[in-house]
Amino acid sequence: MTVEEALATYLEDQGRIDKGLSPRSVYKQNWFMANIAGVQFPFFPMLGFRQGILIHDAHHMLCGYETNWTGESELAGWELASGGCADHVFFWADRILFLFIAIWIAPVRLARAFRAGWGQRNLYRLNRETVLAMDLEEARRYLVS
Repeated sequence: MTVEEALATYLEDQGRIDKGLSPRSVYKQNWFMANIAGVQFPFFPMLGFRQGILIHDAHHMLCGYETNWTGESELAGWELASGGCADHVFFWADRILFLFIAIWIAPVRLARAFRAGWGQRNLYRLNRETVLAMDLEEARRYLVS
């Protein structure tokens, strides 16, 4: 199974895409919806968001961190510890913001996630087409090698 196929199933399970749609359809939209405290807010993708969101979502899927505030905080720690966000400016700002949120709402879980990421690497430095085409197990091995 490729990362793209697994990501499609993951996003379907999350209720973010309809069954049978490709993750590419979500990432090509002109506007994205952010769920903040149960309210959907539209925002325009900027500063590398469109390029990085696919990889960010793949990290959620591969690492098992949820998409709630605590999970985003944990993933921020893991992504920063595992090499940062390469040239994805939006995600650098977002991850640093969530780092501060995590210190307040989930400091122990942040520390665990940061420790888990230390010595690992993430997918941000890879081309997103390369990531989509990777075998799922190959992607998992890439993170820990």
